[in-house]
Amino acid sequence: MGEAYKLDCDSCVFTKNIFVGFGFSYMSLESIASFVQDTVLKRRIGEFIGNPSTRNDAYDALYVCPVCQAIRNELFIEMISDSSQYKISYACPRCASVMEQEHIENNVPAHLSCPACEKGKLKATFYMDWD
Repeated sequence: MGEAYKLDCDSCVFTKNIFVGFGFSYMSLESIASFVQDTVLKRRIGEFIGNPSTRNDAYDALYVCPVCQAIRNELFIEMISDSSQYKISYACPRCASVMEQEHIENNVPAHLSCPACEKGKLKATFYMDWD
């Protein structure tokens, strides 16, 4: 099951809702392929579907740019088979740096800087479970 959080800056009005974790739609590669919009990722998933040696992990994750603090809430997916492997990565939409996955906890001040004002820190507040 996944969790939804609201990120709030302690210095400005920045707020963002994010969804992290595992939902029912991530139980199979076929299901993931049905909602993925990126054609390159869809093709890569297709390369692993049907291979009995394939193992995969997929969930919604929070990604943060280490350079400019931009935030993305995106699918994490890793697929490994006897003959191939793939792990998704994201480029920052602002500065094109490779984004890093970040873990958050309810009501724990995150060590993330605000992407809007760059002075404040973000706090994550849980508001619902999702599946």
